[in-house]
Amino acid sequence: MSALEKFNYDTCTYGPLPGTEDWVSVADLGEGGYDWIEFKAFYSPNARRYFWHGDRGCSCNSWSDELRDATDLQNGSRADLLRAWETFTKDQGQYSLTVTDYLHGVAEIKKFEPEL
Repeated sequence: MSALEKFNYDTCTYGPLPGTEDWVSVADLGEGGYDWIEFKAFYSPNARRYFWHGDRGCSCNSWSDELRDATDLQNGSRADLLRAWETFTKDQGQYSLTVTDYLHGVAEIKKFEPEL
């Protein structure tokens, strides 16, 4: 089962986002609430790559609204993921993530060990 599931409004069911069937969760970072900010990272054992997406919004939308399949997420190495997380935390303005949030994210990403 994929770590990234999305609601299908046509079938009224949850299922894996196309192309993510083998993904495992690496990090689920951010804050919820009326105004939310989320950054999620995954690893594909088959592709041997990390995939991630960060977004923000309010209670009227969700993190995965704009995602149609795996190609809608960024991907790359662990170093690329860490750079993306750093950029994401710096670019948030009013949705500020603290230094503690940033360091927590770095630790979560670094502690993930892909199965060989």
